Amino acid sequence: MLFKYRARSSSGEIVENTLEAEDQQSAINTLKSTGMLVINLTAQGSAKSSSHAGFMGGLFKSKHKEKKAPQPQQLRTSSKKTKQPLTFKSLLSMDLAQLFNTGHVPLKVLMVFFRQLATMESAGLSLATSLDVIANGEKNYALRTALHDIKSRLDRGVPLSQAMSAQKAFNPLLIALVEAGEEGGLLGQALEQGAMMLEKQEQLRGKIRSAMFYPAFIMIFAVAILVFFFIFLVPKFQDTFNSLGIELPGITVFLFGMGDWFQAHWYLIALAVVLIIGGWIFLSHNKATKGTMDRIKLKIPVIKELILKAAMARSSRTLSSLTAAGVPIVRGLEMAEGTANNVPVQNGYQELRKGIIRGMSLGDASKMAGIFPILVSQMMRIGEETGHLDQMLERVATWYDQELDEQIKATVSLLEPLLIIFVGGIITVIAISIFAPVTSAIVQLA
Repeated sequence: MLFKYRARSSSGEIVENTLEAEDQQSAINTLKSTGMLVINLTAQGSAKSSSHAGFMGGLFKSKHKEKKAPQPQQLRTSSKKTKQPLTFKSLLSMDLAQLFNTGHVPLKVLMVFFRQLATMESAGLSLATSLDVIANGEKNYALRTALHDIKSRLDRGVPLSQAMSAQKAFNPLLIALVEAGEEGGLLGQALEQGAMMLEKQEQLRGKIRSAMFYPAFIMIFAVAILVFFFIFLVPKFQDTFNSLGIELPGITVFLFGMGDWFQAHWYLIALAVVLIIGGWIFLSHNKATKGTMDRIKLKIPVIKELILKAAMARSSRTLSSLTAAGVPIVRGLEMAEGTANNVPVQNGYQELRKGIIRGMSLGDASKMAGIFPILVSQMMRIGEETGHLDQMLERVATWYDQELDEQIKATVSLLEPLLIIFVGGIITVIAISIFAPVTSAIVQLA
């Protein structure tokens, strides 16, 4: 089969030519063995080959528009007949997962699925048999439903990647890995790479969640103490001191005044907390304001380091996995951009991709983008020159994982004494406010 390629040589020169190879992966391996960094690769052959190559290249149309072929009328009719009408009895028989099914599948569940499928693929089982076995033992309703649908599509001759693209459970990144594996005849390896990537992403999320747990617990504990004190204890102490007729210190008067205001206007405090938290979440996820919020987060001390290192770890590992699977660099950069989850970093990947298309080297383009740390730019340059870009990017991701670990430990170590001082200060003020008038009353009686 004849392939037309656009690649960069080890000297930095852009080369456009053609070569013959058995398949897409063989062509990519041949170019990589000569020190070429593949930018775009197009099969010169049947319409089917051109469609697959268009996906693997950097400039392509939407995959769903390219590959989604209308099903025969007979198949559509038969599938409609299998649907069961939603009745009150069937509604009662549904579990919560069925009732509130959104198609979302947790990363950990997807990781186990990819690893199981990779194991069965390497053992020689057919995809249809493997999907049947996994689906029958799967507890997650959304994934189980998706696997049954994928199995039915495979039986009709639809490729695995195209069948997965019709399901919400699988994001474009995972579909790209599967399609690259199908193209190169290395589906088992691509599935294993997907499992490893999902595992690393889940570990990264776990680290961030664990870092936030302790401070959140302390803050909730402190707020609970204040609420309990103002609602249950302050009124009792206030009635007791008023009945004794003793003069109250200023700090006690202030505390009792706060208690009265809190009991009268507690709904305002609750509303303010809900508005602040809800507003922050809304602004962080709204397309119109997400970019501004992401830029603000990158200016907050301590927080900016965590966000940037997490984004670099995610995107570098994604680009490493896609490059190792044989996905050309332009397409890989686009997929890595989607995993950054931060608008300034995503903009950096867009600039990087534009630079590659214009013929710049990865190292120079990453410097021009402005968002990438010098380590990332240097490792990209070394990987591009040596032909081992995937290995260099994996080292970058591993390094940022370790840095993130250290940053989280340092942040928690810094927050621990501050939170202890904060909670201790609240308890001290409460204790002084209560015991000062008691001591005064004892002195007066003596």
